[in-house]
Amino acid sequence: MRLFLLPISTRRTLLYGQRLNITTSESQTYLDKGTTRAANLWAKWEKKESGWQKKVVDYGNYALRRIAYEEWGLKSIPPLSSRKSEEDVPGKGLIELAYPENTMSEERAREILTTLATERKALHRKRLIWSFIGMPISAPFALIPM
Repeated sequence: MRLFLLPISTRRTLLYGQRLNITTSESQTYLDKGTTRAANLWAKWEKKESGWQKKVVDYGNYALRRIAYEEWGLKSIPPLSSRKSEEDVPGKGLIELAYPENTMSEERAREILTTLATERKALHRKRLIWSFIGMPISAPFALIPM
């Protein structure tokens, strides 16, 4: 795994994670098949001229544009599951950090990584709680036919 820290301004930094040892298996999991199918369906709906499918794509793209770039950067880093950590061969699990050394020191780069990983934790926890509170209120509307 290689992490890139790219300074955008004096206070903001973009994080990108690049996987180095990508192994592809010949058999796709159900998750891979579902993801591929959803991506193909979304691309097909984007090509439509008009209709409800085009509206769904427009609203979805609008919602995705509102996501902060820090979240997209964190999305490029794969989660560490216990099974994956057990499967990793020792020595291959090293994480290389690449950053412009003339603009920041190694300590500052590590501080930025820690900040990016933890700064939005409270926001996500608050939104998770409100989502759980709102589910019983909004669930009956899913059953009402339009």
